[in-house]
Amino acid sequence: MKSLNLIMIATAVCHAMLLGRLWFMGLASRYRFLAAWLALEAIEGAGLALIPIRSYAYTYTYMGVVPILWILAYLVVLELCRLILEDYPGIAGAGRRIVNWTMGATLIVSAVVAVWGLMARTGRYPFMRSFAIIHLSVRAGLLVFLLVILLFVIRLRLRLPRNRIIYGIGFAACWAMGVVADGLSRIVSVDHAEMIYCIEMLLCSVLLIAGAFLLTPSGENRNRIGEPDPDERRADIHRHLARMNDLLLKARPGETDSHY
Repeated sequence: MKSLNLIMIATAVCHAMLLGRLWFMGLASRYRFLAAWLALEAIEGAGLALIPIRSYAYTYTYMGVVPILWILAYLVVLELCRLILEDYPGIAGAGRRIVNWTMGATLIVSAVVAVWGLMARTGRYPFMRSFAIIHLSVRAGLLVFLLVILLFVIRLRLRLPRNRIIYGIGFAACWAMGVVADGLSRIVSVDHAEMIYCIEMLLCSVLLIAGAFLLTPSGENRNRIGEPDPDERRADIHRHLARMNDLLLKARPGETDSHY
């Protein structure tokens, strides 16, 4: 378990390193929800590493912090949606509504299942098991929307600043590894679960270090939508997107993303 504590501290340092990189490059204000998520992940990892893992104190501290991380991750997804669809506020607004409805439905369904589990009182620690159901459902729901955003970018060949591509792929990869680790930990022994989390944190640390080097001020440069696109097929796709965006804006006058 000492190795797990050391890995947790190392991962917390990697989160702090990427946050510091964003801060010194002046990008923390642009990616404010990512910065907030990195800060809380760093604090959580360092704090939990000081608490014995197989203890009630660790469990309750973890269960107290994780819901805040859900909220920040949800805001990160909305931030990505806004940044990726910056030129299409109507489509971005529709995307925001979809993720709100999806997350609302996910929370309701998982809460019903969790409450049913508490009432049935089958097995040991029914409350912790119910919390795990909600945790995995929320993380899986956010992952699905992250993947939809990335598929949207790839399929429609959006021209994005390099930093936003790195941001989207990196966060989705870290989040996906967390979802897989959470899922596998439910079907293996405690010792194997700890090994899975060690591997997940190490891989996530590698991605965080890579992000710290790949994110640069020049990576914010972008071609505006009005500039000529030498790729005629992509230009045609973007014209269709512009028309769709106009229709969505007309359907919901005053639609903006200023409240993200």
